[in-house]
Amino acid sequence: MKKTYEIAGKVMGFFDSFKGSKPAIDNDKILIVRGRSRTVIPLDEFDSKLSEIGELLEGTELDATSEKISEILKSGDKHIQESEGTTDYVDESGFMRMKDELEYMGLVVDYKVFEVPGFDVVIAIWEDKNELPPLYVEVTVSEHED
Repeated sequence: MKKTYEIAGKVMGFFDSFKGSKPAIDNDKILIVRGRSRTVIPLDEFDSKLSEIGELLEGTELDATSEKISEILKSGDKHIQESEGTTDYVDESGFMRMKDELEYMGLVVDYKVFEVPGFDVVIAIWEDKNELPPLYVEVTVSEHED
């Protein structure tokens, strides 16, 4: 089994969102899997749950204001564009815009970025601000760029 699948599978299993999850993008450099769970996580536990899965992955959490996160998101965008065959501008702010748009629609969004040996992992979760199901989960696993 490819290591990217192993990492994504651990994340989806942790959030009970494996059933029905599917890859949005899957190539040699990046895997993005999206799923949803009927399990509701209290909003005040989002941060601790993301930290917990990071520990299970034996990842090192990156500070949200870190320049490294910007580099990881740009690298991920580049891998996506290579997969999709486009050569457009890499939008390093796209992830934050998506977060803002989801929050504008009444959802609460949280994410964390982890480094695991050989890979960068971005895990985002979101649900209705009234803690109504479903809980949405997205995990991006991309190879480190050296």
